Amino acid sequence: MQNNIALSIAATLSTGVVMAKPSINETATPQEIQQIHDFFLEKDNKVKIQFPEPQSQYAWQNMSRFFPTAQITRDGQVYELPYALNNDIGMITAKVHGEAKTLNEHLDSFPVDGFLVVKKGEIVFERYNTMRKTDKHNWFSNAKITSGIELAKLVIEGKVNPQAPVSQYIPELKGSDWDSVTVYDTANMATGLNATEHDEPNHDSRTNPEQPWFKWAVSIGLFEGEGQQMPLETVAEMHRRGPGGEKFEYNSINTFVISRIVENVINKPMNEIVSQHMWQYMGANNDAFVAVSPHGGYPLQFFSMNSTLEDMAKYGMMLTPSAPKLAGHKGVGSDVIELIQTSGNPSAYHKGFAGQKFAHSFYDDTGLRNAFQFDAIFEDGDLFKSGVGGQGLYISPSKDLVIAFFSSGDGNNQEESYARQIAKSFN
Repeated sequence: MQNNIALSIAATLSTGVVMAKPSINETATPQEIQQIHDFFLEKDNKVKIQFPEPQSQYAWQNMSRFFPTAQITRDGQVYELPYALNNDIGMITAKVHGEAKTLNEHLDSFPVDGFLVVKKGEIVFERYNTMRKTDKHNWFSNAKITSGIELAKLVIEGKVNPQAPVSQYIPELKGSDWDSVTVYDTANMATGLNATEHDEPNHDSRTNPEQPWFKWAVSIGLFEGEGQQMPLETVAEMHRRGPGGEKFEYNSINTFVISRIVENVINKPMNEIVSQHMWQYMGANNDAFVAVSPHGGYPLQFFSMNSTLEDMAKYGMMLTPSAPKLAGHKGVGSDVIELIQTSGNPSAYHKGFAGQKFAHSFYDDTGLRNAFQFDAIFEDGDLFKSGVGGQGLYISPSKDLVIAFFSSGDGNNQEESYARQIAKSFN
């Protein structure tokens, strides 16, 4: 018999109705937790942790139970975000699948775990539905920007040549098609190589064991499957099917690759880099953690960084004028932010699955681009990154604004549309 958590989440996913209620961690019994663990241990079920299965809502808030992890440690005094609540934000409307609703109505109707708006270092809107402020939640692909930002820093510092081939920085890829792929195109999800996440002809990269992307996921321990290849061996087998730089083809393998570039140049693992460059300087509430691969112990920044919602927002604040409020640190340099804002190719954006999806979400905007692992860069310089299941981080350096949210849905409920409309409501 399905456990009570699974039944309640299944009802949520089928009806689309979520009301504010106790945290999933508060209501889970030991027996229910055991059943969820047993579910993901069943053959062929591990792959389901990426989808809004009934058991996933608990898993997404407790990823350290299901994967080995490495810590991203905090330091210094915790910065307590002050409150300056603005009830008008809850009344801002956006169109979801063509239907206009207020933010409050949306949060009552969709499986959004938490939604937070921080303006000039103050919380102006806060909503927790199925998690507590102290609960950690999986960022999924929001974590990709931790590698993108670190790579942009290295470019500004002159330590990485963005036009150099990837194999210059990853010796294991010499002699492969990565000899002809630039660091820049990899950072911008435009390699022209195969084994993409959404843009293969059969659209089954995440579910078909025969697909090269799936085989790579097996090699890093994300999925179960046959074979004992090392992760970089699977990456080296990718082949060119088009020119680089011309098409935005979303692919977590690109993040895995640039993470290895950053690690090789700095000579530290990604969890230590994120900790020492960001987490220890942002007045974080807690340590974060990231899943690591069984083979090689690679921190998997492309999909599994976990923290509280406030700490994800504080990470975003490191790219805003409020960064010094956190721990007296200047934050990410303006030259790094400008590099990200002005990179990418707008003409490539709509040619792949992801660009078309976000063009739908940001229906009032034109000239969108992606770069350094951000999914959407707007003409006004605002930045957005999304993650599987409806995770999101919206950063407006010019408006000193950060919007962060966690969800347990299918990723198509357009919380990002509300983030954009909220940003437009501020001068």
